[in-house]
Amino acid sequence: MSPAANPARWQRWLCALVLLLGLGAVYGATATTDDSASLDTWTAGLSAWRIATTGDPAVAEDDVARIRADLRPIWLTEDERGEVVVARAAGPVAAALPAYLLADPVAMTVIPAALTAAVLTALAMMLLWGALSTLLRMREATVAVLAVALTTPVWSVAADALWPHTITLVGIGGMAWAARRERWWLVGLFGGVAVWGRLHAAVIVAVLGLGLALRRREPAIAVAAGLPALTALAALCFWNRWVFGSWSPAAAYEASDFTAYAGHHLVDPVNHLGFLVAPDRGLLVWTPAIALLLPALVRSWRTIPDVFRWLLLGGAAYTLTQTLLNRFSGGDTFYGYRIGLELVACSAPALALSARRVGRWARRLLAPVLGCQALAIGVGAAASGLYLDHGQIWTNNAFAVVVAHQPMLMTAALALAAGIAELARRLWFVPTAPATPDERSASGPVQCRENALLIERD
Repeated sequence: MSPAANPARWQRWLCALVLLLGLGAVYGATATTDDSASLDTWTAGLSAWRIATTGDPAVAEDDVARIRADLRPIWLTEDERGEVVVARAAGPVAAALPAYLLADPVAMTVIPAALTAAVLTALAMMLLWGALSTLLRMREATVAVLAVALTTPVWSVAADALWPHTITLVGIGGMAWAARRERWWLVGLFGGVAVWGRLHAAVIVAVLGLGLALRRREPAIAVAAGLPALTALAALCFWNRWVFGSWSPAAAYEASDFTAYAGHHLVDPVNHLGFLVAPDRGLLVWTPAIALLLPALVRSWRTIPDVFRWLLLGGAAYTLTQTLLNRFSGGDTFYGYRIGLELVACSAPALALSARRVGRWARRLLAPVLGCQALAIGVGAAASGLYLDHGQIWTNNAFAVVVAHQPMLMTAALALAAGIAELARRLWFVPTAPATPDERSASGPVQCRENALLIERD
């Protein structure tokens, strides 16, 4: 098989490394490293800093002077000793520990946590690339991953600061990579990583593992994936016991708040619609390329590898669970949306593999739309404090506010984005020759059949 059609392993590793380093550099340069960071991420960094420097998760009064007294119950709680500790998910705190241990800052700073977020998000994108590069040409896989990495709030949220979503994206990217290679225990291990980020990410792991086991009639898949995931859940319980004095995996949050919300909003069309179309939090408002790809996804559904179909269904089930348990908006002090990031990551492989089957108009619109997305997200990722407060999410949009204040700058930036989008279009939508007899023989019957389906065009 020719190198262009089937790159050598070293070429794949080199491309993956370049992607990791390139995105890491972009993310690191635009990460929020000052006091404008959200208290959600600042408090997680505070907990990591205290553990790294003192070995104890308890925080002092001077540490939390920045937080207003009436807001402290949101981010702080007491452990069984009566000490004040940070009430945040274990994943972001544990992930930031190595950076704080290395930096050993005298005073609290979010820089180690922010740079950790940049590296981990770049790693998540590299894992997604690894999942796609076995089914697409390297340049096509690269364009698809860059679309996720630089035209969605993956850049402005997960890579901007150490949110729980930073951890779940690593878990989802790892699950996609491992499932494509049928390494089921790694699927469970990365699923455990996602659970440490957000507990209800267990829904994604369960749907993926159980769905594949039932579809393929191989119970061993569920067992192999389930054991590492359950081990990670047990480790989370031990962490919570140490930090909060509770064995509950949900000890970092007040679980009654979520159950009470679900009890009063079990069927809440506004909450579900807000997730999709709210001007400042809507999934389809910030990332309309998803809507352009949906018809192609429907047409391609049967040809997409089952691991990616079940991953997408797991992301959908997770999102439904999220909107049942809490409001769609995800709070304040971030640019774009954050609740939808898991669904974006879970659907990315399936959408990328569907892109060759987009219709005529969607084919023409996809590149310009991605260019506009890159501009809108890049503005918020590069600058701090452009977010809107919770009261404006149905009446305004953060990027629209920027455009209103900087029309000339936005015009120039849009022209640049259009040029980048055209380059991406030329890289993606290229004629693809059928595999030669030698390539079909080298690929094997299964891979050949998948390649044939993927290059089918309307």
